[in-house]
Amino acid sequence: MTFELEDFTPAKLCSINARSEKHGPDELHPAVDLKFQLDAPNTILSHLDGALLSSLYHKSEAGGQGGQQQLDGVDELVNLPNLRFPFMGTIKWGKEYAGYTLTIEHGLGGASDIQLLDCKVNDFRINPKEGGTVELTFRVQCSTNLTEKTMGKLALLVQHEVPIMLEAPEVKDEQQDIENPLPFNKEAGEDKVQNPFPSANVLTPEKALADACAAVH
Repeated sequence: MTFELEDFTPAKLCSINARSEKHGPDELHPAVDLKFQLDAPNTILSHLDGALLSSLYHKSEAGGQGGQQQLDGVDELVNLPNLRFPFMGTIKWGKEYAGYTLTIEHGLGGASDIQLLDCKVNDFRINPKEGGTVELTFRVQCSTNLTEKTMGKLALLVQHEVPIMLEAPEVKDEQQDIENPLPFNKEAGEDKVQNPFPSANVLTPEKALADACAAVH
């Protein structure tokens, strides 16, 4: 799994850091760091690492201490409401993702939505909570096609909860299809392999002896 928010998800824009980023020896581009915080089901941890959810959560067998019964039709792995380590506190997650698209819903109809391309997503903070929810904080960094208008819109959203979508880059399939690697004859619906060495060119022992004798004479 890859970390992303495929649908618009409410998140608090905690802070904005406007800065410059060097592109080449002398060229400076405007850049921005956006810090987001959201509450999500603990299943979002599986998008960071497949083993993270079961490492931090379990299902307590003590019914009087927050234990829950397994729900019909719910996978055991996603029904883990209890913290394994209640006193662990906030966890830093150091992985960085690149090439993401961030869309912030702004206004009505989508025409004024803010979209940032080629973003880096990093600086994760995981605050697991009892009951099966996680407070997740992360940073989105962008230095592509930033305008004064975009920066102005972002500045007005600080400390507000906004719907955001975070899309991972598409993974291209590098395996290319090999068309007709052998000389197949597909005319008239026939899928027969044609012999690339016709019988006329096959050198039998008898023919080889005859050719040798002819060469001597």
